[in-house]
Amino acid sequence: MNAFLSKKLKNKELPSYFALLFLVLISFSASSQLDGKALFKQNCASCHHPAKNLTGPLLQGAKAKWEAAGDDIYAWVKNPQAQYDAGVKSALAINYMVGGMPGQAVNNEEIDAILKYVDEWTAPVSVAGPTDVPVGPTNESNNTWLMWLIIGGILSMLIVALWGVRKQLYYAVRERNQGEEIDEDEESVAKEVKGWMSKNLKLVSVLGFILTCTLAYYGAEELYKVGLVPENYNPEQPIAFNHSIHAGTNEIDCQYCHNSAAKSKSAGIPTVNVCMNCHKGIQEGTDEKGTREIAKIHAAAGYDVEKRAYTGKTEPVKWVKVHNMPDHVYFNHAQHVTVGKIECENCHGDVKTYTTGKVSGTETINNLKLEGKKIVKLTKPLLTMGWCIECHNTAEVSTADSKYYDDIHERLKSDKELYKSVMEDGKVKVKELGGWECSKCHY
Repeated sequence: MNAFLSKKLKNKELPSYFALLFLVLISFSASSQLDGKALFKQNCASCHHPAKNLTGPLLQGAKAKWEAAGDDIYAWVKNPQAQYDAGVKSALAINYMVGGMPGQAVNNEEIDAILKYVDEWTAPVSVAGPTDVPVGPTNESNNTWLMWLIIGGILSMLIVALWGVRKQLYYAVRERNQGEEIDEDEESVAKEVKGWMSKNLKLVSVLGFILTCTLAYYGAEELYKVGLVPENYNPEQPIAFNHSIHAGTNEIDCQYCHNSAAKSKSAGIPTVNVCMNCHKGIQEGTDEKGTREIAKIHAAAGYDVEKRAYTGKTEPVKWVKVHNMPDHVYFNHAQHVTVGKIECENCHGDVKTYTTGKVSGTETINNLKLEGKKIVKLTKPLLTMGWCIECHNTAEVSTADSKYYDDIHERLKSDKELYKSVMEDGKVKVKELGGWECSKCHY
């Protein structure tokens, strides 16, 4: 009886077991494809594309071709040089990076997952890119002054016209009341103005003083802006480079393109060769405009997409520099990036959101909230001397892992008063290490 019930119970549970097994198989299949995608990106994506010939050949259908030729694709992936040296036909037929493909530390199951992923790969549906943002120099201050100049001109013309109308009406009234013509020279505009000013000398003096002070103030302010890069300045570039796609969506590190920022004075403008590291394979943008801009990179590098070869006919890319420092100012990126540990965003803003290259603003940078990054909050206009001085008086210097700073501490201890003044708040500022000395920043 017990055996019968046990058997009956097991029969009832069989559908559940089959359902569970089915779910496990589906889950295993899905995870296998995910693993294949991850393995492809880790081991193959730098040279191969599932459906395009890049530095290496396309991989879709590769397994079927090798099997049809009776060759071992697993042995090729693990040790391509040995297959080539052995004269394997499928290996000899590959004329991309002959002998240069490194062996991959993957097993047969991982190779199967990669090949399954590339065989099932389909091109993603194109998504319209962000709305075009008009580029070009932006200077709201200049536009404001132009607007006021136009308004002032119109008002001046209106005042002169009204004055003339009033004068003609005055003559008409005098002539009608007195019955005689009026000598216009005796009642000229200049004489009227002069007479009015003599009668209201105190008011004229006060207005003149206010006008002089106002002109002096705004004149000095405009002179101060000579050579200053205005906030939101974003000049039109020969190639429309979208930072939000590269640094944002694709999470490319700033120093991959600006590779000298951590080791030299200049952050450097990336060469076309750096662009081609990716765009030799990525030949289409998210929209038609993006594809046109990528084509400009190919033209600059002298790269023939159809032949997958360089022609040698290159064209220089005449980038327009956005952040310009005056010639008499010395600024070293490595000193700030490597030693000072200053985040790129502290001077350049949240570049990951920019559709173009532009100058950010102090207020915008102060409002940034970036996880794991510290922003020094300042008040002076970006790229001004006051901005640098304020930062040097605000930013702290980490002296933890540097023998150089240990040596400075030992020297400071010889002057107890100086050492106390520097260390009394427990923080070391750039100013206290000579960051306010003129020769630090000026030639």
